Amino acid sequence: MTKDYQNFEGLRVAMLLTFMSGFIDAYTFITQGGRFASMQTGNLLYMMMKFADGHFKEAFSFFIPIIFFILGQFFYYFLRKWITPKNLRWHKSSTYVLFILLSVIAIFSPILPSIFTIAGLAFFASIQLATFKRVRGYPYTNTMMTGNIKNAAYLFLKGSVEKNEQIRKQAFYIFMAIIMFMIGVLLSTVMCRYLIKSSLYFLLLPMLALIYFLNKEEAL
Repeated sequence: MTKDYQNFEGLRVAMLLTFMSGFIDAYTFITQGGRFASMQTGNLLYMMMKFADGHFKEAFSFFIPIIFFILGQFFYYFLRKWITPKNLRWHKSSTYVLFILLSVIAIFSPILPSIFTIAGLAFFASIQLATFKRVRGYPYTNTMMTGNIKNAAYLFLKGSVEKNEQIRKQAFYIFMAIIMFMIGVLLSTVMCRYLIKSSLYFLLLPMLALIYFLNKEEAL
């Protein structure tokens, strides 16, 4: 059956991405002093609350992931600009970079200062967010869920009222991405109780699965 979307827009790809995002943000919140790798709104909120309370050093600690998230966008721009003329598949190339980056963070996180972990994961989340933007042809966000919840609710109602199955499918795809984010948070919370910083090694499994799906010819 002919697909009207690329394999990097497959539902399984989107579900893996949101699972990893939920896992990482729960991981950083638990192990990195309440900071987030991808949810910069939360970091801004905590930063200004700490600043208002006069805890300037703590406030700056929330600025670190924001800085590296921004740097991740700079890196994304130049990496894509370098890769595109070489006729390489951008999404696959970016995923290999993400896998290497996550592997380095997982290895050194238990032995290096906390700033290395939160900075590296914010950088990772930024590249992931910029690389994957659609699920089966429809826009979604693979890190923060606010927009996804809004879109899933709106599309479900619109599809139901207008009796449009295609619109309801859009809502279903986004809803599945949200569910996987929640599962990622749940599993990360449980694993951090026992493995603490070593929990990051587990994320190499969904990363390998992501590489596998991106190398399949048929979109899923």
